[in-house]
Amino acid sequence: MKIRSLWGLRRCSAALVPFCAVVMGALAGPGAAQPALAPAAVPSPVTTPPANPQPLRLSAGAELWTIPDAALQQFATDGTFSDQHLLRLVASSGWPDAALRAALLKPYAVDVVTVARFLDSPAGQAFLQQQTRAYRPFGSTHGHRDLRVPALRAAILAEARGGSLTALGILRRLPAPLVLDLAGPSPQRCSSIPCDNPQQCSSVLSWLVFLPACLQAAAGSPAPS
Repeated sequence: MKIRSLWGLRRCSAALVPFCAVVMGALAGPGAAQPALAPAAVPSPVTTPPANPQPLRLSAGAELWTIPDAALQQFATDGTFSDQHLLRLVASSGWPDAALRAALLKPYAVDVVTVARFLDSPAGQAFLQQQTRAYRPFGSTHGHRDLRVPALRAAILAEARGGSLTALGILRRLPAPLVLDLAGPSPQRCSSIPCDNPQQCSSVLSWLVFLPACLQAAAGSPAPS
């Protein structure tokens, strides 16, 4: 069976076919062209303390910079900037500021058990590999161990324990220092929905805001209590 992949690939591997079908159906149905970025009121800011006060690190060649959690929270809450690198990321995201702000804080209801079950499945492992392909370990703090997949998995599950996922919540729960390498492979947004602007398919912030939507679609929304 061959279907279009969620991550910009031409084909879904055998392990990913069920996941691709689920998320494509959930995200590409009528009226769902931009699920994470539809205009909406900005939700309340994240109040839990971050696991890492500097959750977004980026590099381009020899240049390395960090965007603090406080700057991300400030932009998501009131649309203002205290960090010039974040300003550049937003400007190159392909999305309007207001849509990004709402998307960073938009909650997606999930059940942590079903999310964990998905992440531990072959499709979930393939998903984590694809979603961390632009990351690299930071320094040599953890020796030669590759923490990209375990770190993202831990962040997702830590956020899911509260009953919902947000893009900013996942990012600020990353337990290990990871760097998004802008000189390497582009982050792959986990949706095959067509992009009105090429930056919407490959920008850092576009990748981030679609992440919780794809996870909810894969794991399923929790049953109403």
